[in-house]
Amino acid sequence: MILVPADRLDAVRTHLQDAGYAVASAVTPAAADLRQTQAELARALRLPGNAASNLDAMADTLRDLPQIWGSDRVALLWEDAERLAAHDGRAWWILGEILDDADDLTVVALGEARLGRPTEEDR
Repeated sequence: MILVPADRLDAVRTHLQDAGYAVASAVTPAAADLRQTQAELARALRLPGNAASNLDAMADTLRDLPQIWGSDRVALLWEDAERLAAHDGRAWWILGEILDDADDLTVVALGEARLGRPTEEDR
């Protein structure tokens, strides 16, 4: 998983598309819990219905991404990913591990725009 500040979304999307990736987009739901986020990720990746609510099914169906997308280069742009990490770190870890284990998937998690750049408040 690649962590990127949210203000880089358009540049990252353009780069991936120019590099020949099929690009999926997901946004962490406002409730930011495991199941709702899992369902949103499964929807964005076009995974079968049971992958939206069953972690094992999600892991299994991620192997089928090249057939689902017609490309062996699939990228997921996961917006507001930090919302889940802040709300439920365990859910972030679980979903992150499942996505990272998918051989044919590049995941770009987009967080706060100031990621890595301290502001006056942080100092």
